Amino acid sequence: MSKSPNILSGCARHRARRSESGMGLLELMIAMTVLTVGMLGSMIMILTGMQSNSRNKTDNAATVLDQEILEMFATLNNYPKPSQYITIYDCALSGGSANQHRVSLAQGTFASGGNGAPLNSAGDIDWTQSTPTLATSTTQGYAMRYQTCSGDIYEVRWNIMDANNPAPTPPAVSRISLLTVSSREMAAVGSPLGMLFAPPTTLRTLIEN
Repeated sequence: MSKSPNILSGCARHRARRSESGMGLLELMIAMTVLTVGMLGSMIMILTGMQSNSRNKTDNAATVLDQEILEMFATLNNYPKPSQYITIYDCALSGGSANQHRVSLAQGTFASGGNGAPLNSAGDIDWTQSTPTLATSTTQGYAMRYQTCSGDIYEVRWNIMDANNPAPTPPAVSRISLLTVSSREMAAVGSPLGMLFAPPTTLRTLIEN
């Protein structure tokens, strides 16, 4: 005896429901996987943005330090002065003269590579070389450890060179000097570790004395 069409259609619907059981859980797992991947991507973007902001802050502070020295040298009268110096103050608040730096003014010849921090073949400050004599409240030098008002510490190096090649024969006097200044972050507030990788920022200018 054959089954009625209604009985057949009921059995078919029951089999279809059984074949679809579990699809809700599978779809949920797929959705969670997609959401996890999306959140990981967003976190990477956030971390990249934070690193970019920190790098921009470091670069801006280093550029300001370079400009401070460039402008201070550019405003001097009868520059260069071999036996004299200028005093630059930073934001160190430890008392006494800890925030004073005697910045040397003497220049070197073009042939000798100038005075101060060594230059590389591209004319930039060579940071692979040892630090020149640090300028302190009692010592003249061509480098300094500068503390910003936010507490970060930068090392600043500079080179002063007679831009004339060859140098004029005495009694003629050279009137154009090339000043190259470079800064690099050495320590940041809130971090007990030194800066393992902080690219230096370099500026240069010609000064007419």
